[in-house]
Amino acid sequence: MQSTTARRAPSGVRPVVAFAVGVVALIGAGRSASAHQVWIETASTATTAEPHDIQVCWGHSGSKEGGSILARQRDKLTACVAGSQGNKPVALSVAADAFTGQFAPLAGECQTVGAELQSGIIDHELHGIPAHTRIVMYGKACVRPADGSGERGPLLGHELELAAVSTLRDARPGASVTVRVLHKGRPIGGRNVLVSLRTLGDLPAADDARVKTREWAIESTADPATGEVTFPLIVGGQHMFYVRYFDETPGVYQGDRQDSSDFSHLRTGDKFERTMYVATLTMQVAAK
Repeated sequence: MQSTTARRAPSGVRPVVAFAVGVVALIGAGRSASAHQVWIETASTATTAEPHDIQVCWGHSGSKEGGSILARQRDKLTACVAGSQGNKPVALSVAADAFTGQFAPLAGECQTVGAELQSGIIDHELHGIPAHTRIVMYGKACVRPADGSGERGPLLGHELELAAVSTLRDARPGASVTVRVLHKGRPIGGRNVLVSLRTLGDLPAADDARVKTREWAIESTADPATGEVTFPLIVGGQHMFYVRYFDETPGVYQGDRQDSSDFSHLRTGDKFERTMYVATLTMQVAAK
């Protein structure tokens, strides 16, 4: 099967454009819209050796959670930055609607900022997710030096990861961008691997009371051989890729977490029937 390209909008690609009608277009329309995600918001370029700010966000379809519900995720969340010196942890603080942190970019290379949230094993069916499912969320973004050096950031080694195939510094409206879906380091695709791209973009507000949002989204299944999917870039601004994948392999949690709540648990020795992975990749698209 050949890779599906959103520019031609074949049957496997579903563009969802909300600024033309009063419909809210959310990333991962339908079955994916109810799941939380972790994503990273940060400038795509940075000055070497100066503190660079990042925000690790958590919520539904790009809508940030805040307050006590966000703060409760703090102990489940870790962040790191990857480069030629390996993966280094990033300390996070709780802000109003995101976790905030900083790192010092390295000279001459693109680095990858990543976050992992271990949500736990749910006890009951939730938003269509079966009971006894372990949920793990990942977010990432790439940051390159302001001088334009560096092509792509390194992989983080997340069990589900979206990797940029295209050179993101060349991302402009009218061009296209290709990403690859990796599960435990191997490309995956097919009908169970639906990738979405969502952005608010920089479109002007419509002078029509029926239009409730300017968000737009497009989605397609990843190629089963390469794990790749290609989308057109329509506007500038922040773009977020999203993919959700169920690994039906049962297992036993071997980590050192000792979490328990009304909805989930994650303790050493806890059994689960499957794992649901959620991964995002955010990038900034320059205006024309």
